[in-house]
Amino acid sequence: MGVYMAIKRTSVIILALLGLFIFGGCSDGTDSNKDADNIEPSPTPVETIVPTQNNVDSEETEEDSEKEIGDLNFTFPKEGIRPYAVMIDNEGTRPLPQGGMYLAQIIYEIIVEGGTTRLMPVFWDKDPSMIGPVRSSRHYFLDYAMEHDAIYVHFGYSPKAMQDIKNYKINNINGVANGWEVFWDLTNDKRNWQDSYTSMEKVKGYVEKVKYRTATDKSLAFKYSEKDYQLTEGKSALNVNIVYTSSYDCSFKYDETKKLYMRYRKGKPHMERITDQQLTAKNIIIQMVSNYTIKGDDAGRQEVNTVGSGEGYFISNGKCIDIKWSKKSRTEQTKYVDSQGKEIVLNPGQTWIQITPTYGKVTIE
Repeated sequence: MGVYMAIKRTSVIILALLGLFIFGGCSDGTDSNKDADNIEPSPTPVETIVPTQNNVDSEETEEDSEKEIGDLNFTFPKEGIRPYAVMIDNEGTRPLPQGGMYLAQIIYEIIVEGGTTRLMPVFWDKDPSMIGPVRSSRHYFLDYAMEHDAIYVHFGYSPKAMQDIKNYKINNINGVANGWEVFWDLTNDKRNWQDSYTSMEKVKGYVEKVKYRTATDKSLAFKYSEKDYQLTEGKSALNVNIVYTSSYDCSFKYDETKKLYMRYRKGKPHMERITDQQLTAKNIIIQMVSNYTIKGDDAGRQEVNTVGSGEGYFISNGKCIDIKWSKKSRTEQTKYVDSQGKEIVLNPGQTWIQITPTYGKVTIE
């Protein structure tokens, strides 16, 4: 390659490369379904929070050290702080490995057009250095973002999502409008709509600039146990397989040593870009919902019935119980209760909420 002959020349090259990395390559705002039309960031969203960790004895016991085995990246969502919800691409293999999800406290997975899914990690007080690939919004994801009063990060949207963001006044950060200052592309391929990334630093910088509020008074969506606990009833759940469609499935295998579920995507370990390690789950909520293709939609986009009630499963520490879910309106929080009607309590650790089609196949062994 040769050695640079002058410090000045070296500085110029370094600055040029930095400029290319930060500002270059952001896509033109459309995704593969051309759903990213005009966009304007809109103000004011809804609210959510999650329990904080209570005091524990300073003297470490055997039980305490046992509790340390598990999701070491996890910290409890903090009361009064607004989280960030980010739309993550999960179509095909080009987005892999995705980045930043290992730090989210909650991750939603929901079906989209084409028989695949998208993911929506929700972060409280976490600062991943890269998050993505960020993809466009679908309107039913907003129902879960609003449960947490989350600031919503996306790169474009479907026509219905665009209208709902305005109607519900959801604070959002959109790559189409704000790509140059909040997002960057991993590749130089202008045709690649599956490589747009952001970071929590950039997201928070934009939030400060536009003065979105960062506090919330919305009640917490979930209760957490301050210490790891075992479900006393229910069946064994060492292997969990969820078939969304004939072309997409995911699964979890319980590691009794780590006390975590190792996540698989279409039969292969689901990896994290930042850590180069397999993604895990401490808690898994499977929520069975009905969905159908929106009539007249030229891309086959879906309607997902998030409002109403239905059945599902709560899985943690190798055990599974049947649950029921209910949601009164799009802006209200989903309630998950056990067979006695008691609200489920999550173990400390990352939770995957699998919004699964009623026609899908769930196998728990």
